[in-house]
Amino acid sequence: MKEIFKKLKLTLGELGLEHLIRYVSDIENSIDKIHIAFVGEYNAGKSSLINTLLGRKILAERDLPTTNRVVLVQDCEIEKREKLDPYTERICINEPKLENMVLVDTPGLSSAVKEHETALFKYLHKADLLVFVAPSNQPYTKELENLLKELFKKHSTQLAYVINIFEDPSVYKEDPKKIDRLKQFVREKLSNFLSSEDLKDLKIFAFSVKKVQQKKTSNKQDKSLRNITREYFSFEKFIFEDLAQKAQKLKFASVKEKLLKLLNSDEVNKFSKELRELEKNKAFYEREKNQFLELSQRLKIGHLEDLENKLTLFFEEVEKDIVDVLQRYSLWDFLKDSQIIKKEIEEIISMKFLVENKQEEFSNLLDYRPNLVKLKELFPNARLEPTIPQGLKLTIENLKKDLKEAPYNVGTPGQVAKYVLILALLLIVASGIGVFIEPQYKLYFLTAAGFFTFVFLGALLRTIRAKEIFKERLLKKLNYLKNFHLKRFKNYYESNFEARIEKAKFFYDKTIDELSLRINHLNQLLKKLEELKKQIREF
Repeated sequence: MKEIFKKLKLTLGELGLEHLIRYVSDIENSIDKIHIAFVGEYNAGKSSLINTLLGRKILAERDLPTTNRVVLVQDCEIEKREKLDPYTERICINEPKLENMVLVDTPGLSSAVKEHETALFKYLHKADLLVFVAPSNQPYTKELENLLKELFKKHSTQLAYVINIFEDPSVYKEDPKKIDRLKQFVREKLSNFLSSEDLKDLKIFAFSVKKVQQKKTSNKQDKSLRNITREYFSFEKFIFEDLAQKAQKLKFASVKEKLLKLLNSDEVNKFSKELRELEKNKAFYEREKNQFLELSQRLKIGHLEDLENKLTLFFEEVEKDIVDVLQRYSLWDFLKDSQIIKKEIEEIISMKFLVENKQEEFSNLLDYRPNLVKLKELFPNARLEPTIPQGLKLTIENLKKDLKEAPYNVGTPGQVAKYVLILALLLIVASGIGVFIEPQYKLYFLTAAGFFTFVFLGALLRTIRAKEIFKERLLKKLNYLKNFHLKRFKNYYESNFEARIEKAKFFYDKTIDELSLRINHLNQLLKKLEELKKQIREF
């Protein structure tokens, strides 16, 4: 049993139930003797009954409340009286009859003094047998019923009942069945709290404590008192013989019942409820985390597709505008001054951002906050932070800058070719003149004329295709820029959006991990308690 107490206190400590550790310690410290507590109204005769059992006046007997704390009367080698704590006093007497037991006087139930009630309830769990003492004119009161409710809620203590007869003996002489009716009345009231088995074993005694005292001190045999005193001796035998003989058995049975009731109490069972609630919460957060991640991925993928579609459409519009510009200018215009065309293309791009408000459109495309707000509304537990996007303006400005520079970065096809064309034509004419002036070198001049003709034709072809080559280069550059900036846009959105999603995921993971730790910890402790229950039952 000592090992069970040790394990139980350690487990209760891990559950943070320090007050229950004190409760268990109190039970452990009282395990050597059974505690028989006398409980009742302040004027029911509890102190008188204990004095009568001991055959001497150990406790004060008055009509007013006298016991303001729990008083333990027990057998000791040295007789003394000492205060154990603010609520408990011990009286040591040399009494062999108390070798295996402690008689306990308690404050009255309706003394109207708060400290009396506190003292009583701080002691109750130590008692192995409660002897309820009630006057015959009030054999069952509301205060006693409230005590029973509190008792059966938290403690498992055996009961006995003493009806202290206050009336004139002649009443019971004239009506011998009155005592039986009092007992039956009490038994019916107690049936609301006791099981049928406990009710069957319940001992109810009815006698006059005052008349018993008189009978003990008088040498005369008063037959008129026999009817209201005879059950006292059965009660005395019950306390000092029956209980004394089975003191150890009663004590262990009492301790087992109390410990088992403790382990099945609301204070302990709340951890089983907490465990179920924690498991429910963990399942909820796991389910919500999966739903959150699934929806966030769908929103991200949908947004990236939207971003790709709109950026592709934008580049298609730019390409169309560039083709329209090039169609309005002739080859001669292009060869004459290509900078005018490039400038116009640059202005068209600037106007698209300015007039068509493409900057705001792209800002909306890259702004991840609307989707975060949507997720936050659906998953308030995610603790999302839709902070202001960083570097968004610069990302769009880079696109704008690259588009405006594109016409200048592809070069100006035909500008060199037109000069080569003129030079080659001049050299062809010069070679022809050389044939007539210097016939002996005719072959050389004809060869040179053929070469320069080839250069001329190449330059001519290059010049004729200059505008087309410029268009091809520019459209190729735009396609490159489209893929480049689409990648940048996607990376920008995805990295910023995912960073916030990761924070929310971290919160979910942290919460789930904390719940898992608490669940595992509680599971281990509750398994220990179940094992202790098994050991206590088998003890």
